[in-house]
Amino acid sequence: MKYEKTLRKLCRVPKLAPEQIIAVFKKHEGIDVEVIEKNIGKPGFEIRTDEGLCFITERPIDYYNKRWGRVTGTQERALGLSILLPLHLVGEGDLIKAIYHINKSDNPKLQADNWLNEIFSIEVLATYFNKFFSTSNSLSEYKTIIFEAIEAYCLGMDHVAIMSLIPVFEAGLRNIQNARLNTELNNVSAQVFERRLKEIIVQWGLRRLDSYIWHPGKHYNPELEIDFLTHICPQSDVINAFRIFFKNVLYKPSNGNTDGFNRHLIIHMLKNDFNNPANFLRIFLCLTHITFIESLENNNVPFSWRGIDSKDRQIAGYLRQISENFGDPRRPLLRLLGIGGYDSQPTISTTTIEEQTQ
Repeated sequence: MKYEKTLRKLCRVPKLAPEQIIAVFKKHEGIDVEVIEKNIGKPGFEIRTDEGLCFITERPIDYYNKRWGRVTGTQERALGLSILLPLHLVGEGDLIKAIYHINKSDNPKLQADNWLNEIFSIEVLATYFNKFFSTSNSLSEYKTIIFEAIEAYCLGMDHVAIMSLIPVFEAGLRNIQNARLNTELNNVSAQVFERRLKEIIVQWGLRRLDSYIWHPGKHYNPELEIDFLTHICPQSDVINAFRIFFKNVLYKPSNGNTDGFNRHLIIHMLKNDFNNPANFLRIFLCLTHITFIESLENNNVPFSWRGIDSKDRQIAGYLRQISENFGDPRRPLLRLLGIGGYDSQPTISTTTIEEQTQ
């Protein structure tokens, strides 16, 4: 695009006005352009040139990153807590407040664990299994494994519950990427997983930009382009939050560090204290983000929370029964038998999502 240098220069101006854009093109390119104010999720300008229509924002993208709320920003503030943002269980305002208060608490990691246990319940687990995972093309093949993991969680078998969901997550992520991008079926590389998430983010964001031949970041700065797209496309924003968690928490290179919630440390048994029940919920949330991506094109997978119905409660009833009859007495009995390995009783919320949101 022959005007890219001028457009990139304009993107760095603290605040643009139509007359500035016209003057800069006249000075540096020697042409007259038509400029129209346009808001496509963020205020900016359409610039009509002889090559086609371009779009630039009124202010630099970094300005919006710092001053405008988005899911990506909230996720960045939750990274130190090893929390992937829940999509359905907490409203956006309550979520922002919760992350803020957890980060300000005396023991943020413990508070984060307690918060995850509070927002989940057996009914919520059953509903996700019944309405989301079982209807997902990416995950339904593994629904029996997922259900066994939920059973293990309800029985207090945290090691089994957590470890069994990690390969399911990888398979589901590979499946959704293969379906969206028509790629090969055998990728297991974290770097490739992340690169393909970026491709999906861009794919969704470009749906808002069909009319334009140029926008901030295009063909010269991929990170800037993704930031721009997260501001104009809510779907791209949510998927980018997932990508950030994937890269900076779950698949962060351990580099000899055995602290934190990390897939590499768990799978290769480089640490043996990952059996925190909240870690199961962290992996569980990763599965919900896979179904979010799929729900954008698969109408069988709910895009939003549809409540808890009788089938969900039937499944939850079974899970609650095994939790109360077998899970609760299990750990005290194991201690009597001289089998340790658990710090405390598992914590499973007894409230339903309807009660939590009243």
